[in-house]
Amino acid sequence: MQQLTTRPAAMSSREIGDLLDTRHDSVKRTIERLAEKDLVRFTPSVETSHEGAGSRPVEVYLVNERDSYVVVAQLSPEFTARLVDYWQEHKNEPAQIPTTAEAFAQAFRMLADAEQRDAARDRRLNLIDAKVERIETAQTVLRARPANSESIAHLRKRIWGMFGLSDQTIDAVMRQSPIAPKPAGMVRNDRAEAEGSTYAVYWKKDVTKVFEVFTRECRAVTDHFFTHPFIEGRFKMARRE
Repeated sequence: MQQLTTRPAAMSSREIGDLLDTRHDSVKRTIERLAEKDLVRFTPSVETSHEGAGSRPVEVYLVNERDSYVVVAQLSPEFTARLVDYWQEHKNEPAQIPTTAEAFAQAFRMLADAEQRDAARDRRLNLIDAKVERIETAQTVLRARPANSESIAHLRKRIWGMFGLSDQTIDAVMRQSPIAPKPAGMVRNDRAEAEGSTYAVYWKKDVTKVFEVFTRECRAVTDHFFTHPFIEGRFKMARRE
């Protein structure tokens, strides 16, 4: 009577490399990256490099069947049929095509979700970097206001003349919205009564560009009032023809 082969508890990273014709160290790096994202789990183990004389111990990573699909989907999806054959051979069971298809579908969904999370994380980090850069720039204390720059008091008057926005709305765009321009720096107020205080100045071209974008994105709710995702409530603005 032929003895049935038993289903292995795990597949090694070296077996995956052999299956995909991929370097073993590349497979291990992929498994490590996926594990960092909590997409797979692995158990370190040791195998011999080959049978016979001259063999040496080799560190391998062991993954279960489900995680092997995720690894192969990341490395070489075109070789998924080989992985199907591997598990069917070791299971010694009839082919289970729907189960295999579902496993790969789940693996690809998990990888796509991980990419979306990474993209969202990158967007958050970029926003944080931009805020840090604005703060660092703002710490630069200048002796005089640079040419083609303006303080918040001056730009309020200029932007009101261009778009009819109130000081409150202008301040909200400049200080709270993600499109706020970076300060050109901080200028020391030399007036005696200012007692060495400083004020922020902004490049005029940057301020103009921000408010041109802002006003284009505004939505009219009445003839005189508008809304914008960055501003809470309604506000007045001169309608642009």
